[in-house]
Amino acid sequence: MTPKKAKEYINFGHEHSVSFGEVNLTLKPGVMFVGNILPNTQGLVAHDLTSGYCISGVKKRIVIVPSLDTPVCEWQVNALSQELKAGQNEELELYVLSMDTPFAQSRFIRENKPHPGIIFVSDYANRQFLEQSGLKINELSIFARAIIECDELNIVTRVSVPKDITWLP
Repeated sequence: MTPKKAKEYINFGHEHSVSFGEVNLTLKPGVMFVGNILPNTQGLVAHDLTSGYCISGVKKRIVIVPSLDTPVCEWQVNALSQELKAGQNEELELYVLSMDTPFAQSRFIRENKPHPGIIFVSDYANRQFLEQSGLKINELSIFARAIIECDELNIVTRVSVPKDITWLP
């Protein structure tokens, strides 16, 4: 199965709904906007239970997935891993962020063997980034699929959210 690449994206920060196929879902408005600093990430936890927050000083891409236990998310992370193995995206620090527990993330890493340059982080315990980002699906209390890019100062430079979260950004 190869997921489809999104053709339509929401106007992040101004539109507050996405779909899951035919089902419409609402996003909780947040404080994250292009040009502003990334919301607080200090509550994020890495898969090995260490602090996993996004530090300043390096450009970063945060790939946000609803759940690693879905075929589209698995495919997306494995494709990202292949890009790294091919030498792409080396100038960026790469994160995969989800609401999965660190234990579920560890299992995913063990089973899929992604590139070690991908940092897996979870907001399962603190939920602060989920609540502040504008990416919380209210009906499910999980993240919408998205990609966030930041500069070295953690200023958000791009946010891509597919209108249908079953499609890849």
